[in-house]
Amino acid sequence: MFKNFWYAIAFSEEITATPSKHRLLAQDLVLWRASNGEVRALSNTCIHRGGSLSQGKVEDDNITCPYHGWGFGGDGACTIIPANGRGKPISKRARVDSYPVEERYGWIWVFPGDIPEEERVPIPDLSFMDDPEYRSVSGEWTWNANYERVVENGTDQSHTPFVHGGVFGDPKAPPVEEFEIEVGEWWARLTVEQFSPNKPAGKLTQLFPKSRAYKEDEPTPPVLVKTAFFFPSIVMIDLTIPKLGRQVIWDTNIPVDEHTTLTKWKGYRNFYKTPWADRIAKKMIVKVFAQDDRVVNEIAPELIPTELNGELHLRSDQMSLEFRKIKQKAVDLGYSVLGTSEGTQSTKTIIASPYRREEGLENSWILPATPEGSTSL
Repeated sequence: MFKNFWYAIAFSEEITATPSKHRLLAQDLVLWRASNGEVRALSNTCIHRGGSLSQGKVEDDNITCPYHGWGFGGDGACTIIPANGRGKPISKRARVDSYPVEERYGWIWVFPGDIPEEERVPIPDLSFMDDPEYRSVSGEWTWNANYERVVENGTDQSHTPFVHGGVFGDPKAPPVEEFEIEVGEWWARLTVEQFSPNKPAGKLTQLFPKSRAYKEDEPTPPVLVKTAFFFPSIVMIDLTIPKLGRQVIWDTNIPVDEHTTLTKWKGYRNFYKTPWADRIAKKMIVKVFAQDDRVVNEIAPELIPTELNGELHLRSDQMSLEFRKIKQKAVDLGYSVLGTSEGTQSTKTIIASPYRREEGLENSWILPATPEGSTSL
């Protein structure tokens, strides 16, 4: 798992003035929306006696621990210790880690890490999500699998005829056609034409025969497919369907811990934009997740092998190889964290926040920083 990247961990509408707990990289965060509308994200563990801050209340934009009433501001600094009485000085060590937050494209993005802002990999441009020409449905899926396996599955081309036959892939035509791959510093995108056994629009056109984009005897045209990942956890599948329009399935695969992944997704389309089509669109996407789940949850080994030659690779596996190359770059930068980053039964570590680098606060932390994890794939 990796710190020092932006993670989309919640839909905007999920975060309110009531605190909520969110698990990321084997650590719990508490999120709430302040009176000015901005979202705050702190470590959920009170440094006094380990109380869960998400069980507390928000008062005057401060989160109050339910155990002894300690209050913490959006910057993580303790603002009140009831047992001491008001007006008494508070030690600068009485603070919890506070993480950068951005709200963009209908998502809450949290940065669990401590590197300076100018060194951070930017949030990808997803401005199409704000385009009123698209209608969307959304949902979530929990996997009993490591998020890296989930991400690689999302960009894998050769599994579709076997796992998604009848939806995306054609079992009678499994070869992967010639494709192009673009590779950025922290992302990769594959473009290929893919044939489906079904005519585009499927059940929707059965309900409304006059809206059929294709005649019964017309051959099924290829669909332009673009699959992309944005390291470490985002997958986007972009389908351009001839005579019909564009459909984009975008998901953030949240590493809850080393063995659990929470996928939050949105499906966008610029055709059949009336509400009656939402149920069918959502049902199709959920069906795809269910098909993948059956396979991905049983992959062995659960984690990607530490050596590239630990698995046999083909030309059609190029996206997986690009993901692993970029992963190694993150490892080399020291961004990996241990799968046991939460600590043990009697100890706890916290992923360091930017405040730990501030002058005068270097030694102001009760809970130690999470150690770096693996040094190789």
